[in-house]
Amino acid sequence: MRAIFCALLLSVLSVAPVVGKTQTVEGLPQHEVVPVPDPEPGARVRNVILMIGDGMGQEHVWAAWLCNGGKLNITGMPYTAFSCTVAANRTITDSAAGGTALACGCKTNNGMLGQTPNGRPAESLAALFRKRGMATGLVVTKAVTDATPAAFYAHTRSRKNTAEIAEALASAGFDVVLGGGAAAFSAQQMERMRAKGADVELFAPGDCAPASQRGDLLVRNVKRALSRLESEKNGFFLMIEGSRIDLAAHDNDLTETMREVLDFDRALGEVLRWLKVHPDTLVVVVADHQTGGLAILDGDRKRGRVTALFTTGGHSGVSVPVYAAGAGASAIHGVLDNTQLQHEILRVATQK
Repeated sequence: MRAIFCALLLSVLSVAPVVGKTQTVEGLPQHEVVPVPDPEPGARVRNVILMIGDGMGQEHVWAAWLCNGGKLNITGMPYTAFSCTVAANRTITDSAAGGTALACGCKTNNGMLGQTPNGRPAESLAALFRKRGMATGLVVTKAVTDATPAAFYAHTRSRKNTAEIAEALASAGFDVVLGGGAAAFSAQQMERMRAKGADVELFAPGDCAPASQRGDLLVRNVKRALSRLESEKNGFFLMIEGSRIDLAAHDNDLTETMREVLDFDRALGEVLRWLKVHPDTLVVVVADHQTGGLAILDGDRKRGRVTALFTTGGHSGVSVPVYAAGAGASAIHGVLDNTQLQHEILRVATQK
C-alpha cells in the first residue's frame, strides 16, 4: 500500500504546475521618458513603425514601470488595446504563428511562417507596403532569421528551415536590416541584401548579446534605421523587435527580463523623439505573446524595486497589450484578435 501511495504521489507531482522562486530586482539604471506629441488633426499616415516586444506581456511592462521609477515611454502612449494571441492549432501560440498573425493578418499553426495552415503564402505588411513604393526595414536583437522577423518576409512550413529563410530575406528587398544571424548567410547573399544601397549589418553569428552585455546597440540601430529611411519619398515601414525579452523570460531571469524591457522602452523613446518631428507617422507597440507567466508580488516605484515570480518556462495564453501613437493611432482600441492589427494598420495607412 505504501508503494502505491508513493507512486501516486510521484504521479501527481510530475504533472503539477511548477512555480518559480520569488525574485527581487532593484537599482537598475533608469531613463527619462519622452513626452508623446499630440497627433495633428487629419494627418495622413506616411510612415509606419511597428515595435514588437517578443514575449512582453502586460506584467512585464508594469514590472519595468516599477523599476524605472513609475514611468515608461510605453505607458505614455495615448491609445491602448489588447490582442488575443491564440494560434490556429493551439491556445498557446509560438513566435512563428504569433509573428505571422501580426505580419500577415492570418492565423497559422505553431511553427509555420508567412502562410496559412494549408500552406498558402500570405503577404506581410512589409511586402504590401513595398508594393506601394515604400521603403522597408528590420531592426532586431536576435538573429534576423528568427521566427518573428522571418514572418515579415518568409513563407515556410517550419521556422527551423533557416537556410530557406535566409534566402527569402536575401531576395526580399529590404532597405535596412540590422540585427544578428550572420552565420546563416553566404557572402553572395549579403552582397545581394546590400544591393541598391541597402543598409545591412549583422552584429553576431547568432543572436545579439543580452541587454546586460550589448550596451546601447538597439537604440543606436533604431537611430541608424530612422536616419536611413526618413528621406524616402514614399515613406517607409519599419519593424523593430525587442527580441530577447522572450529569451530572458524563458530563462525565468527577472533581472535580465527587466533589462530587456527597459532597453526596448529606451528604443521607443528614440522613436517618439523622431515622431515629434515627423507627425505623419503611426507608431504601434505590441507583443506576439506573453512568456514566463510573470506575476508581480510587490514593488516600490520610488526605490525602483519589483518582486515577482515566473509561473512557467514557456509561453502563456493571456492577451497582450497594444499601444499606439501618432497619425491614425485612434484606430487602435478595444480587444482585437492578433490578426486584426495588421488590417487596421493597412486601413489607416492607405486612407486617402
